[in-house]
Amino acid sequence: MKSLGSLLAAAVLLSGCAYAGPRALIATRPLYNQAIAQTNDQELLLNLVRIRYRDTTYFTSVERIAASLEMNMSIGSSGSYSQTSSTAAKDTIGRVFGFGPGTIALNEKPTIFYAPLEGEKFVRQMMTPINPEILFLLVRSGWSIDRAFSIGVIEMNGLKNAPTASGPAPSREPEFREFADAAKLLRALQRDNRLDLVRIPGEKPSIELRFTRGSAASEEALKFKSLTGIDPSADRIRIILAGDAPDTKSLVITTRPVMAALHFLATGVEVPGRDLDAGLVRRTTRADGSPFDWQEMLGGVFRVQVSDREPVGATTMVHYRGAWFYIADNDLETKSTFELLTQVIALHSAPPSTTAPIAFTVGK
Repeated sequence: MKSLGSLLAAAVLLSGCAYAGPRALIATRPLYNQAIAQTNDQELLLNLVRIRYRDTTYFTSVERIAASLEMNMSIGSSGSYSQTSSTAAKDTIGRVFGFGPGTIALNEKPTIFYAPLEGEKFVRQMMTPINPEILFLLVRSGWSIDRAFSIGVIEMNGLKNAPTASGPAPSREPEFREFADAAKLLRALQRDNRLDLVRIPGEKPSIELRFTRGSAASEEALKFKSLTGIDPSADRIRIILAGDAPDTKSLVITTRPVMAALHFLATGVEVPGRDLDAGLVRRTTRADGSPFDWQEMLGGVFRVQVSDREPVGATTMVHYRGAWFYIADNDLETKSTFELLTQVIALHSAPPSTTAPIAFTVGK
């Protein structure tokens, strides 16, 4: 019987080792990946909701995860063998093998290091206007130019993109319609491959909008140039920042800081009527005093819905102030803008914080 028990113990050890090696990676890595992506989205959505309510925002990052497998073993002499697998808690992974009175247990207890994003450097970074190079990279990588400009540009050649919505929601509707019309014209040209965004190298690199395939005289191009006051004959337009010397073939832009972009998109967060009535959220009105619907500005760009019950079919949701705020899984436009916002933040983010990460060990 002793030899049989030894054989069974060896079999269990081999099975456990197989789990602890490549199979452990297969079992755990996708879970960590999904959990980090999901909680990043939830944190960003939560901060947008907080901004809508004028509550304090707070950001953290997952610096690293240190995980190790723990093996506990006891060996008896019985000839019986059984195997069970369990996940007793959501954040621990384990297997228990039994053979009579003998058991071997494999448990994983990860240590997660969080770092708060705060301090002067982080605040300055969030309040610094977005570098136009970031917008260039985004558009060149396939993002629609109107979506990138909607988030990142506050004004171009005097056309204003809701500057009063770059902070707490204003009491009066912002100015945005002509800017939105001009951005949509650029998108129409981009969609038909009649517009290109080109980076011009040199001592002071610049970015140009170029009309291709003879589109400089197209209806959309002429309307865009008319709205922005650009020479109708221009077949390329130099993009410059406010403060540089403009001419009739230049598009002068002012970019938003990242925090201003968050405030701008936060106006797309719907709130319960009871919170509006209670004065917890500012009600924005038109000049005649009638309510202004922020979806007139952000329709087809960004919308966060609200429900008193946990929503079904949400891609990201948070519970806050007694209500559920969520992005519908079939709202592809909002999902696209949300993803673009995460990329803007990543490209514009401050260097890693020097603050010591907060370690949180699961399972203790």
